[in-house]
Amino acid sequence: MADDLFTPTISPAAYEARRPPWRPQSLIFPAVFGGPTAVTVLALVNGRRLGASRLAHLAVLGAGLAGLVARLTVTLAIYDDGAGRPGRLVGALAGGLVWLVAAATQKRLFRAYELRGGRPASLWLPGLGAVLLLGFTEAVLVSLVAAA
Repeated sequence: MADDLFTPTISPAAYEARRPPWRPQSLIFPAVFGGPTAVTVLALVNGRRLGASRLAHLAVLGAGLAGLVARLTVTLAIYDDGAGRPGRLVGALAGGLVWLVAAATQKRLFRAYELRGGRPASLWLPGLGAVLLLGFTEAVLVSLVAAA
């Protein structure tokens, strides 16, 4: 009769290696230069890599949507045909506020990842891509809403 005592119960797939996360503190750069949309997308991807809870994902998503709506609202309130600087400043501030929520929800998880010997991934290419693609898309959206 075979004994199941020495049969493994956890499959190797449970230990599947994930892609390494980015430092939550490093997300401030795409937040300032790309706005709330860029930092929201990067923070959601980073939260997935860290194994964040659903509540943490919803908090980041909610902060991102609130930051985008706040940016549109404030930009419309202060919009002037020649005033491009206040719109960029409002985008940087809205991105910074979304970054605060992302850093608060991911800092503890990233610290635990580091203590287990994990090394963070580089944010250069994804951050630059998010700033260029999502930041530009957000700027076009703000321009279209302001022109209407």
